[in-house]
Amino acid sequence: MEECKVKRTELQYISDNARNIEAIAHALGIAINSKKLDSIYTEDVVDIMLKFAINIVNKVGEIGVEQ
Repeated sequence: MEECKVKRTELQYISDNARNIEAIAHALGIAINSKKLDSIYTEDVVDIMLKFAINIVNKVGEIGVEQ
């Protein structure tokens, strides 16, 4: 099996984005449970989460190309 080396900063970037998604999802869950949520707010929050997810996918793609 071929060894894959990934820079610590790249892993940290991915981890930070994943933590952001997790924190936003948690906050969204609380808002949903409180029933004080409108669809515009939900769409905005999901858009933010999507941007973090896209950042992760792009970074993983960059790492794959480097390898």
